[in-house]
Amino acid sequence: MIVGNAREPRENRVGRLAPASAWKLLDRPGPAVRLAARVHAERLDRALIAGGDPLASRQLAARAARLTSRRFRTLLAAGLDQLVRSAQGPAGSPRVHPHRDSTLANAEELRELASVLRGPAPLYAGGIAALGALVSDPGSPAYLGDRDALARRLRVARAAMSGRQIAGLQT
Repeated sequence: MIVGNAREPRENRVGRLAPASAWKLLDRPGPAVRLAARVHAERLDRALIAGGDPLASRQLAARAARLTSRRFRTLLAAGLDQLVRSAQGPAGSPRVHPHRDSTLANAEELRELASVLRGPAPLYAGGIAALGALVSDPGSPAYLGDRDALARRLRVARAAMSGRQIAGLQT
């Protein structure tokens, strides 16, 4: 008779974990894989945003680990804060500015998401990647001026960060 805690096989435990935690049960990706994940970050982010499994490849796992790291989350939170500050300031510099009306209409949600990113809760990489795309892509609703589209994308990103999907909405 076996007494004590019987543990599930490693494969079963991995499937139930948040993506950031799952790779810790596996071997940490080596430097070559992490470098490749950085080089292909945009493609990997699109895969994660579309719901790709971070454990499907070592590059996806490496990218998900980077996205969910404390450092990246803090940088992205600062980017969301900067998005709001840029919309509030004068539009005199030659750099790309967010659309004032749509960004300010969603400023509260942007600040809340920045707070979530800074918080201790584990978050899913696909939602973090979706927020990153909103900040870095000048073709996103934050820059094009569609306040309703920005609000939808923020709701979808928030849901994806917590592991939920919103039916009928795309990021």
